[in-house]
Amino acid sequence: MSGVFLISLGVLIILAVFFSLSNSFWIFIGFLIGTFGVFKMVKSFPNGAGSLLVGVIIIITSLGVVDINFWEFILVLLGAGLIEGGLRIVVSNIKNNE
Repeated sequence: MSGVFLISLGVLIILAVFFSLSNSFWIFIGFLIGTFGVFKMVKSFPNGAGSLLVGVIIIITSLGVVDINFWEFILVLLGAGLIEGGLRIVVSNIKNNE
């Protein structure tokens, strides 16, 4: 179920880039992605950290606090994935040592 939700959000983001949708739409998308990240983090900690980070960045970008272009956003996605992967490694090492 969560995979279908994320694919749908990805399609909406692609459509928003091509059709230049308004800032309120981007705030809504950021809120959905951030909420999904929080939901995943509550279920199992390192999962969802990247989604939460991306959601927050989408919201602050749409509010005009930070101005990033498409390629910078791609780098944000890669960075969020690396942060989540690093957290997953740290948590798994802590669980293995206990």
